[in-house]
Amino acid sequence: MSSSHSRTLRHRALRHRAFRHRMRPTGTRHGRVVPIVLAVLFIGLAVAGLLPRLAQSKARAAEQKEAVAPPAVFTESVQRDTASRPYEVPGTLSGLHETAIFARTNGFVRALRVDIGSTVRRGDTLVVLDQPELLEQLRQAEAVVAQTEASAALARTSLTRWTQLAGQGVVTPQELDERQATANVTEANVRAARANLANLREQQRFGALTAPFNGVVTARSIDLGSLVVAGAAATARPLLTLVQTDTVRVMLQVPQSAAPRLRVGLATRVLIRDLGDSAFVGRVVRTAGAIEPSSRTLLVEVQIPNTRRQLLPGMFAQVQLAIPAGSPALRIPAIALIVRGDGTQVARVEGDSIALVPITVTRDFGTTLEVSGALEAGDQLVVNPAESLTSGQRVRATVRGGAAPSATPAATPSAAPAAVKAAP
Repeated sequence: MSSSHSRTLRHRALRHRAFRHRMRPTGTRHGRVVPIVLAVLFIGLAVAGLLPRLAQSKARAAEQKEAVAPPAVFTESVQRDTASRPYEVPGTLSGLHETAIFARTNGFVRALRVDIGSTVRRGDTLVVLDQPELLEQLRQAEAVVAQTEASAALARTSLTRWTQLAGQGVVTPQELDERQATANVTEANVRAARANLANLREQQRFGALTAPFNGVVTARSIDLGSLVVAGAAATARPLLTLVQTDTVRVMLQVPQSAAPRLRVGLATRVLIRDLGDSAFVGRVVRTAGAIEPSSRTLLVEVQIPNTRRQLLPGMFAQVQLAIPAGSPALRIPAIALIVRGDGTQVARVEGDSIALVPITVTRDFGTTLEVSGALEAGDQLVVNPAESLTSGQRVRATVRGGAAPSATPAATPSAAPAAVKAAP
């Protein structure tokens, strides 16, 4: 038993030694991997902790650099405007000729040949008056003429006889002179009677009222049988109103700034909003030739052909005038304007610093302004300037949009109107 037990123990010891021998390399490998893993984890944790601190440090450095650096601004250039100046001026259409028809004699309306809307031509009869009183006056005047002519004939005969008697020495020169005077008086009476008769016949001719020009009857205040009184007193109403509409006109008040360059013959566009988008072409036919002191405007007449009778007198119109530019004006973007207590200014970039330049706004086009002052075309102005900008301040300028704007802007007729809204 002791020998077999010994063998068993030896056998187990050998197996245990063999097992330990087999397991010894695996334990060694695990012992090497664990430190490496721990080192990697430590390095990762260190990097994870350092990166935010580095980022914060860089951000603080950038903020400090930005705080001490000059502020960044955007600029646009001053432009030289050589285009025609668009003006849009309001006005009211009227007929080329418009007249009120009054009677030159008393009477009753016997015939009314027209009504409102009637188109007439020059010389057409509009109204015929019945003049019974004038007819009686005519008969009386004709009788007076016959009477004075008879008296004149008798005076001439008597003068002839007294002249013969004076040659024979029968009558005195005094008596002959008296006969001569009587003959002269009767001749004068004849001329007066004839003139009175001619006047009455002229009044009788006024019993037919005719059209003085081609046009349209726009109003009437009489009817058949109405009593008509001669004259155009302040209380009298016109019998008819006649307007010439084949050509219409509009009277405009053009601002003084445009008056020196406005010429007779200048083409215009007339817009009637109620007639759609179509424009009517007109021309400047005359000007007043003087500025009205109270409004500083020039009175201008524009005539528009109206053969199709689309334009009606009394319509409101917008007239666009393309007035040639005088000395080229300067335009700046409206967002470059600085309004402060010491006046209107702009911030001009000179090298890497700012210079505040005082200016005067002469016209407002909405997005752009016409100005005068110590500026030149091509000067770079700060747009949307900060209130803190001061002269001499250093800046970092960048042209807005990446390129300088064109030096000659296109004309924008919407001055209207904001285009000019030139108000008289």
